[in-house]
Amino acid sequence: MLKSSLTLLSLLIFCHSLALSMYLNVKDFGATANDVSDDHTAIQAAIDSAALTGSTVFFPAGNYKVSQSLTVPAGVSLIGEGRGMTSTGTPSLGTIITNTGSSVTIRITGTNVSIESLVIYDDQNAGAAGGIEVIGDGTIVESVVLNKLLISGFTDGTALKLKALNAGGVTYCSFYDIRVRYGKVGILIDEASGSFINSNSFYHGAISGDGFDYGIHIIGGNNNVFNALVLEPYSSNYGHFVVEKGEVKGNDIRIEGSNQPDTIPLIFFTQNTRNSVLSGIYSGGLTVDNGDNAINLRSGKSYNLNRGSNNLFENNTLRGGNAGDIPFWQISGASAVQESNEIYKTGFKVIEFTINAGSSGYLRPDPLYLPSLEASSEYGQVNFGAFVKTNIDHFVTTTAKAPSGLVTGGYHPGDNQWHSLGMTALVDTAASYDPKFYFHNQTTTTQKFYITIPSLSFGYDLPTQERYLTTEGGVVNGTLSYGKTNNYAFSGNFLTLKKDGNVFDISETIAITRVNHLTADRIPAGTVVILLLQSGTTVVSSGYIQLNGSYTAGSNGSISLVSMGDGTWREVCRVK
Repeated sequence: MLKSSLTLLSLLIFCHSLALSMYLNVKDFGATANDVSDDHTAIQAAIDSAALTGSTVFFPAGNYKVSQSLTVPAGVSLIGEGRGMTSTGTPSLGTIITNTGSSVTIRITGTNVSIESLVIYDDQNAGAAGGIEVIGDGTIVESVVLNKLLISGFTDGTALKLKALNAGGVTYCSFYDIRVRYGKVGILIDEASGSFINSNSFYHGAISGDGFDYGIHIIGGNNNVFNALVLEPYSSNYGHFVVEKGEVKGNDIRIEGSNQPDTIPLIFFTQNTRNSVLSGIYSGGLTVDNGDNAINLRSGKSYNLNRGSNNLFENNTLRGGNAGDIPFWQISGASAVQESNEIYKTGFKVIEFTINAGSSGYLRPDPLYLPSLEASSEYGQVNFGAFVKTNIDHFVTTTAKAPSGLVTGGYHPGDNQWHSLGMTALVDTAASYDPKFYFHNQTTTTQKFYITIPSLSFGYDLPTQERYLTTEGGVVNGTLSYGKTNNYAFSGNFLTLKKDGNVFDISETIAITRVNHLTADRIPAGTVVILLLQSGTTVVSSGYIQLNGSYTAGSNGSISLVSMGDGTWREVCRVK
């Protein structure tokens, strides 16, 4: 058994040696890894040689000092013998590249580059500009892979930077288990105007330590995604996660700043940023979203309040239609409009539109009832739509006014099925956004379509179907029912109504002198109650119940009172 184990071990060593022999070893080009000599020239020579064939450059364990940037072109891979036995940036039995100069340690300028299993370290004497920079300068750099790296000590620079300029781009890159320890900026995404940094992914990894201006700093780009990243510098001068421009996604991330001042946000989105999403947990701290983003982070100390997505269309149930008219809506270009027996969702009317051949028109909210725009940044984007059914392709769509002009959404496919038809459009806050459900019958015969549940919201969140009454008012279409109950009690002539409804069937014949006058029983100001009284019941006018004269109920008598909130009531109306 021992012999078998030794044979297997020997085989593994042989295979490992064979694999390493296929790499270009930096020591074969003169690198010393003795923690004294400047190995820049030797390492760059190995990289340049590897670029001729797209080879891998191997760094045996040791400390390689470099005084200038190492430039890695397309197709080259760098691989070390691990990050060592500690997390301090001074590994034992690992591979470390120590920057002794003032420039960036490694600059990646080409596609299909990979770097794996080593440490990038700043000796902090010359103030190095950074650890690794992926730069698309007038060209597109894609499919860069960084894996199992420790980038430590760059307190005068950026640990990992993605930069695009001069119409260049950085895209489709993947970063796995990147550990950043101490630095000025942990991760920077910097997109110049006319360039792009899109669709790059970060998996796991952590940013910790001290000396940070920013943990993650985003200046442009979109669809750059951070998955399960831990972001916990002790403190940061401008914020742990700061987005000045662009869109970013953070899934299941953790953010903590044990020494973060109350006046400096952990999370900060500047004005006009929109559509970024962060989810996970954080220790609690200042969160500032001056844009329109979804920040779903919770802690026992704090949480960020998301904006609502209530349906803001008046009469979104489309009830009350008669003779081609729908309350709170305007219709143009239809030859017939009527309620349909079609059903999509209980409680919402389905409206049938008949459109003559060659005709076009729209259904839109009456401008008098169109939700008004506000100064808040969430009003920079509108989302609206409805459920539509038709058997004609390219017949029904949505349109809206945007800063760039009239914009059009997608069309119904014409498969005679219900589909959600809608759009998201930027809004020019100086003008009406004019949301419409637009139709154009390009056939030679009369055609029909069906519409229900129009919905509208502003900001990042898409609208819900339901609409709630709010402090800004609302419209009730259909039957409004008040709760009816006989749950009440008398103490002498004092009536106490239980808070089970608004309509009370009083069976006793008595003189009522007070209603819910005790502090514990008081009913909120503005609440209207209707008392259905027995013939002969009297409600006594006094300082507690202010009536328009004395009242004694006759047959089927009732009186309506409104609470003043302090145990007193005023009469609204009466039926003798």
